[in-house]
Amino acid sequence: MQVIHCTEEHLDGVAELFNDYRVFYEQPSDLAACRDFLRGNLVSKRSRILLLRDDADRAVAFAQLYPATCSVAMRPYYHLSDLYVSTAARGRGHGRHLMAYITRHVASEGAHRLTLETAGTNRIAQRLYESLGYERDAVFLTYHRLLDGVAGA
Repeated sequence: MQVIHCTEEHLDGVAELFNDYRVFYEQPSDLAACRDFLRGNLVSKRSRILLLRDDADRAVAFAQLYPATCSVAMRPYYHLSDLYVSTAARGRGHGRHLMAYITRHVASEGAHRLTLETAGTNRIAQRLYESLGYERDAVFLTYHRLLDGVAGA
């Protein structure tokens, strides 16, 4: 297995996985929009996108990390926004391999933590994260407000 730090040359393979990921979360399929979104993130350096290729050199998983800063710790951290393993490649340790790589990589950069979230119904992901030492937050609550339709948004 090989983890690749994506550049624009990797967009086609990662866009297909990203589109499948969005469909998994009940969004409409739109490969062109996925490609444009990821390209924008790469060009502007808003996120880091990692692509996992299996031993047969097939794109089988991806992750997208967004950098942030923890004011309390006064240190950088990463938000793992997206992680997806293709349906055909599941159950072979690809998600675990990619998570281990990400953890080592951001730790080597001095990141304070790696934060992630997943759907309450995604039990497979929850088991993976918990088996890797991630803990559900019992202290902080997360709030969201959708801003579509709010003046200035």
